[in-house]
Amino acid sequence: MNRKFEEKIKAAFGDFGEQWLKQLPEKLKVICHQWGLTIEGEPSNLSYNYVAYVTDAMNRSLVLKVGIPGYDFSNEIKASREFQGDGFVKLYNHDDQLGCLLLERLSPGKMLKEVEKENQIDIYLDAWNKLNRQPSEELPHIHNWFNALVNPVQNDFITQEQIETALHFKKEIEATSDGHVHLHGDLHHENILFDQERGWLIIDPKGVQGDLYFDYISFLFNDLNGDFELLESRVKQLSNKQELDEQRLRKAAVALLTVQVLWAVEDGADDAREMNEVLEFLSGTI
Repeated sequence: MNRKFEEKIKAAFGDFGEQWLKQLPEKLKVICHQWGLTIEGEPSNLSYNYVAYVTDAMNRSLVLKVGIPGYDFSNEIKASREFQGDGFVKLYNHDDQLGCLLLERLSPGKMLKEVEKENQIDIYLDAWNKLNRQPSEELPHIHNWFNALVNPVQNDFITQEQIETALHFKKEIEATSDGHVHLHGDLHHENILFDQERGWLIIDPKGVQGDLYFDYISFLFNDLNGDFELLESRVKQLSNKQELDEQRLRKAAVALLTVQVLWAVEDGADDAREMNEVLEFLSGTI
């Protein structure tokens, strides 16, 4: 199994994660027997879930995704069910107890980040606008994410003033909201993949509900590499093409990115400093 994946799981989940890793080989045997699957390999870029390329009894190429059972992965299963339809990866099976999903395998599976930057936003919005946005009572509210601001992890980036600003903007977004909808929660360039039969499809939802503006934020910050001109271009293009309130979008972005910087610090992520630089730049534009 991928060593970096193991280290990431242990760092994020401690003893519980280490125990889950020990049990994973046996769990995979149970799942494969139950669903008639054969593991063919695994991707090199595993994040916080185990993913394997598999074939089933009908020789279909599929993807098996196994997460640490609990709140977050349970929400991903619920969200994947709710999002089924045009523009979203097909869900063939799931098991809440085992914490696993069986999904279609996209071919060639090219990520949006591999497309020329000038073409990315139109592809992104085409996929974004296809999602079923009907709110679900089963899904938690994105409001819960902002609990990270109440007792922030010790860090060298986020000041108390920034936390107060983020909380103020979050309250402002809630006060001016048109209502809660089903959000993907992490819709960026690596979660939109191309399939030769179905076109551009969305994968890996977080499973939350809340104000629509929050679901644009991951795309704004992803794959920037310090290019603030690109960030500004994205903000303005999204605002124009989707008829958004540009200042409201910036405030939603500052509020949510403040949370994400704190999460990155807590997880020991390498990009916490870069994320904070983006946050500081964007804060200066409001």
